[in-house]
Amino acid sequence: MSIPLFLRDSCYDVKTGAKLKGNKDCIYPFGIDPIWYLAKNELSFFNSFKMKLAVILGVLQMSLGVCMKAVNSIYFKRWLDFYHEFIPQIVLLWVLFGYMDVLIILKWLTNYEGKEGKAPSVISMMINMGLKRG
Repeated sequence: MSIPLFLRDSCYDVKTGAKLKGNKDCIYPFGIDPIWYLAKNELSFFNSFKMKLAVILGVLQMSLGVCMKAVNSIYFKRWLDFYHEFIPQIVLLWVLFGYMDVLIILKWLTNYEGKEGKAPSVISMMINMGLKRG
């Protein structure tokens, strides 16, 4: 856990947690609004955020490793490795986990205020993709 930086005032009242009257469309400019550190569900919120961020960074790191493997196979002229290892690996990685990263980012960027129960579950969507074939 890190120490919050109060770069500017929060959009929420510290005592009640409700939005301030003058800030109907207030969005914290960078990072996470520091008022989250005072919320009752702080631990579950930050754990969920860190887990999703770790998945995104992990997919980026795995993509870099697979692309380095492709560069090596091109450099050493191992075309069999390039066509039968690199291409299936990168396609599978980006189709499954790249799609999951896109779902996570889209969920972060969508405003579900007032309809919190309708926010999709990324885990359920990934399971259904395998079980229901789409």
